[in-house]
Amino acid sequence: MAEVMGYEEWIQSLEEKAERLPKVQAALSNFQVLPRLGKLLESKSSACPDCLMYWGKLQEATLHLDQFFEDGNSYSLEFDNQVEKIMKHLKVQHSIKPKGLVLSVNALKGMALGVVFGIVVSFLIPVFPMKGGIILGWVLGTLGGWFFGKYKEERLRKSDLLF
Repeated sequence: MAEVMGYEEWIQSLEEKAERLPKVQAALSNFQVLPRLGKLLESKSSACPDCLMYWGKLQEATLHLDQFFEDGNSYSLEFDNQVEKIMKHLKVQHSIKPKGLVLSVNALKGMALGVVFGIVVSFLIPVFPMKGGIILGWVLGTLGGWFFGKYKEERLRKSDLLF
């Protein structure tokens, strides 16, 4: 493994490589998580030997960023595998979650509970039409789940457990 770069040096290298990518592919690739992930790994690398190892591996995986979309290369697959391992490590060892995940999961749970609640209300109140109960339950459940997810994400952010 090559010497581990500092965050600023790594970001500058990524920006230079990203400039050579076609604009459409760069936009579709969703690379915006890289700066946050790199910064998090670098900050944790002094206290966690696994984070130091993953910080180096992330740098290695992005060495060929400008070749990710060429036919017949394995760089993109290697990168995806590394990011998956890093995310698992951060979740298991440090209880860190990516931004938006908690919000999305809670909104989905709210939708499901809202639909069930709408069906129950429609059966209990015969005047209330079934479609109306389901739609109202879905909307209220989604909103409730979204607000609860925002609240939980804000607590995680304040605890520095969200990236």
